[in-house]
Amino acid sequence: MAERMFASLGVVVQHAAEEHELDVDVQEVLNALQRAGEESRRGLRDIEALSILRTFLGQLLPSNPQDLLEAASILANASRDSFWRPSFGQSGLLDFFLHAQTINDGENGILIQSLRIIGNACADTGLIFVTWQQGGSDFPTDINRELAISQAYLPSLVRHVKNPRLSNIIIPVIYNICNDYERAQHAFRMHGLCPALISLLADPQFDAVSLLTYICVLLDLSTEQYDLVACSDHSISTLVELLQHDDIEPDDMLLVVNAMNVFLRHERFQRYFVEHDLVNILVEVIVRLSPIVTARAPQTNLPSVGGDADDEVSSSLQGAMIHALSDISATSDFAEKYTINSSLVTTLTGWLGFTQPQQIQICACLMLGNLARSDVVCQEMVNRLGLHGRLLELLEDQIHPQVSYAALGFLRNLTLPTENKGVVGTQRSVELISRFWSVDANPQIQHASVSLLRQLLNGCIGNVRWLLDSLSTDQDSPAYEKTYLSLLLLLFRRTDDAATQFEIARTVATICRCISSSSQGLPLESTNAIWHRLYGMHLDIATPLAMMISQSRFPILRSEGWFALALMARTREGSAAVSEVFQQLEVFGVLVTTITGQSTNGSERRASGPTTMSDNSDSDSRPEQVEEMKAKDRENALVLVNELLRHTVRLDFLLVGILRQLCSHLSFVSHSAGALSL
Repeated sequence: MAERMFASLGVVVQHAAEEHELDVDVQEVLNALQRAGEESRRGLRDIEALSILRTFLGQLLPSNPQDLLEAASILANASRDSFWRPSFGQSGLLDFFLHAQTINDGENGILIQSLRIIGNACADTGLIFVTWQQGGSDFPTDINRELAISQAYLPSLVRHVKNPRLSNIIIPVIYNICNDYERAQHAFRMHGLCPALISLLADPQFDAVSLLTYICVLLDLSTEQYDLVACSDHSISTLVELLQHDDIEPDDMLLVVNAMNVFLRHERFQRYFVEHDLVNILVEVIVRLSPIVTARAPQTNLPSVGGDADDEVSSSLQGAMIHALSDISATSDFAEKYTINSSLVTTLTGWLGFTQPQQIQICACLMLGNLARSDVVCQEMVNRLGLHGRLLELLEDQIHPQVSYAALGFLRNLTLPTENKGVVGTQRSVELISRFWSVDANPQIQHASVSLLRQLLNGCIGNVRWLLDSLSTDQDSPAYEKTYLSLLLLLFRRTDDAATQFEIARTVATICRCISSSSQGLPLESTNAIWHRLYGMHLDIATPLAMMISQSRFPILRSEGWFALALMARTREGSAAVSEVFQQLEVFGVLVTTITGQSTNGSERRASGPTTMSDNSDSDSRPEQVEEMKAKDRENALVLVNELLRHTVRLDFLLVGILRQLCSHLSFVSHSAGALSL
């Protein structure tokens, strides 16, 4: 076959020499080709002969396109043989045809044959390496592909992509250059392959069916890490149309989704989806992805954490798109465009069904939860659509932690309006929430469940009563002496997660506030009964509050703790509970420091406590705010001391002496209850 190739090239050379006056030794070229043909029979490649041919072809380029086209066609066919591909780069032939494609446009034969040679010469040449230096290290570099991505040739290759008449050849050419070669991928990415592909896809003359897989792969590799400023707004709609293509295969669809996810990281394209009412289509894509993810996921009841690479990729792509939809649904434009009566909300509501795939349920919870930002919408979702009931049904099944986490977050938003708390909060909801407190493997879910509970309790005495319910109605059962609050306090002692501990402490503070504020509308006997149950069945009720006041990194939380402790100390039972935590010298020292401004060793108080939270820290507050909060803490601490002394609770006599000394030194007059600082 190679011998015939060189013979055919010899005929072309002879014809060109007869028809045109050429500045080259034609006999030398013919002899070189004959010699190369003979050596090919012995399995040898004559690089020198091909170099001589390359010089001869240079004579044909400007004035003899027909003979050049014949030679190019012969060489293009020869380049299909992997044996000869390295020789094209080493002899200069590849460089010649790379140059030829830069000076030819349209659909002429020389351009097409040049592209064939380039594409074939850059296929499967991974064994032909030189090395290049970067940062003191050697890296393997493919000779032929390095030629193709040089600055002199690469821009014209990208330009050809926009020509639909060249698509059947230029797309495979670029695919061959980029396939499994990161340097080429980076080069094409930086030279705008992505917008060129988008332009091709948007051209009505282009039929993507035969090239769909190649285009999807190139889109995938050209969008990642690319600055999408060069892409027009309607680029995203082109990708949407590609996803809706009837012939798209699952693997190709995943590649396009990955490219689309890159676009959706940008606020500009997110706005475009909302403005042009395309969010419904994204939602449909999530549905189409679900069977692909489900088919590839391991057969287990738990989400895939470290399975097959393809499983992880398909699942992560769907997750990335759900994240993008969550971002879109959190914008004000989305809330204006998609009202609670829109078809999209109807679709998402249907996704809350128990039988839906878990990713579908997560997406619905996130998007609807973001839409639930106003009291009016939240009340509609609860009273008219009854979405809280569907969410509670999802919480019945704790098999999928991600679904539970999303449902808890959505429910929390629904409970923000005061009118919804009594509807959402029932014995069943409190019981369902409490189940997550034993799931120690997932502290995020524990935190989310406590956060939801705190919102349910805020200003709703009925829900406080549900929390204080016994775990069993059987008076002979040990569970009868325990409440749901008992389980919450048990979680506080057991968890190592600082955020969850703080949330539990804030929940205890919320309970105290709620009972205290509700006392104005309840009979005294009812209020006293609630306080009695709170203190009588939960001897460690003040422990979480002690943690709140013992740290100084989060001044707002610290102030919540002092206020709640002062509230508790107003009653004899409450004072007894509070006194238990102040038996600890460390906590007692915090009390002294708060009142005097000096630590127990005489130095100024320094920040302590967990550093895993970043909001509300002293460093985030203005100095005057910090001082104002410290003043309020001091006032509430003084009220607390007064109440402890007034109720003559059992404290170590030395500690009582210190408290009396403090009050005497500060001229604090003990009377009735004292005023709390809010």
